[in-house]
This record gives sequence, C-alpha cells and structure tokens, in this order.
Amino acid sequence: MTIQTNSEEETRKLAAEFTTTLSGGEVVCLYGDLGAGKTVFASSVIDYFLPKQRVLSPTFIIVRHYYPQKSQIKEILHIDLYRTNHESEIKGLGLPDMLKNKDKVYIIEWADRLGGLLPKKRIDIHIETKDDKRFFEINGWKR
Repeated sequence: MTIQTNSEEETRKLAAEFTTTLSGGEVVCLYGDLGAGKTVFASSVIDYFLPKQRVLSPTFIIVRHYYPQKSQIKEILHIDLYRTNHESEIKGLGLPDMLKNKDKVYIIEWADRLGGLLPKKRIDIHIETKDDKRFFEINGWKR
C-alpha cells in the first residue's frame, strides 16, 4: 500500500496510526534518502508510547533504547545503520540476535544495510519525496 503525506504533521499522524497496530516483536525497516522522513516516522512511533520523551537520532551510537510504561511492549530499539558499511559490522553488534524478542519493537533506519541479515518477518516502509510530499510504500502492515 502507498500512502501520501503532505506535511510533517501528516507523517506523524500516519506513524501514530501505524503504532496502534504494534503488539511486540515487530521489526520495522525504514528505507529512503537523507531527509526522506525516516527519523520523523521513527520518533513519532516512540512518541506515541513516551510522549514526554526526547527522541534523538541514534546515528552516532547506532542503537537507542526506550522503555514504555503501561504497555505490553517493554522496549523500543531505535537503530540507525547509516554509519555501518558491512554486514560483518552489524553481526559484530549482535543485531541479528537482538531481533527476536517478542515484547520489543525494533525500528531500523537504513535497513538496506542489513543486506542478507534482514529478517524474513518484517514491515518494510520505503519513503520517497516529491515536491514536499512523502510517499510511504508499506509492505507487511495490516491497516
């Protein structure tokens, strides 16, 4: 399915709607160029569970952990693979083993860097920009 948003606010609303369907164990893979809206989408998902939490991009530290209260989801891992170059680096982080916990949600920016390590069960969100509009092609999500 492809969904168009015309502003950051609409992107945040789409992310909030998406978040209501999460129950734990989901691996959400975000793809798109720099500035496409990956971090806005990811931070909006986290904001749904932790509205007062300041969400920072994990570009330099690769993984940030967030711990929702009052949710069956016990942890959200926001992962940014922009600074990784090889699957061996990702294996060294232990990322493939991390992606198996059923009470966590994994949001991965630059998921294409996982290459052959991408889990089979995942939600892929490809984001394209055209004239200040965002187009979200979402595979694996039941709206």
